[in-house]
Amino acid sequence: MFLVLMRSGECQALDIGGRDSDRALTDKGVREAVSSAIFLSSLGVEPRAILASPFKRTRQTADILSEHLPENPQVIVAPYIMPGAGPEEIIRSVKARTNCSEKDCVIAVCHEPDISKTTMEIAHFPQNAFIPMEPGSLVGVNLSCSDGRIHGHLVFFFSPRSMNINQAQ
Repeated sequence: MFLVLMRSGECQALDIGGRDSDRALTDKGVREAVSSAIFLSSLGVEPRAILASPFKRTRQTADILSEHLPENPQVIVAPYIMPGAGPEEIIRSVKARTNCSEKDCVIAVCHEPDISKTTMEIAHFPQNAFIPMEPGSLVGVNLSCSDGRIHGHLVFFFSPRSMNINQAQ
């Protein structure tokens, strides 16, 4: 199965007394999500579903991806991939919505540092490795779900800069 982990696009600053879960995408964040969808399409990524944490910015990112990807994949709010979820919860949420077959493809719009930790665990990176997941970044991993365990390897990592998103900004 192919899994794309995406950090939401740039979001509004947290207001004093505001809730992190209510922060929306900025205009730049919206452009990052649209550009990411176009970029993923150019790579031939065709997800059957897009999972998003319940946070506003991840739901907005997922909705924009769905709108701009072929087949408009279904967006599913996955409450277990909120900030602090960790690799086990992210993988459990993905596995619960797929057959984990070679043909399955899912995008999960998550939070940091959960994306980095999940990528490092799946791809067996050293404990002290660092993945710079700035807003709008994408990680693609091939997963094998044999023996009831997840094994995988990193296929790609793209930051908005490497996708040439918003370079004029």
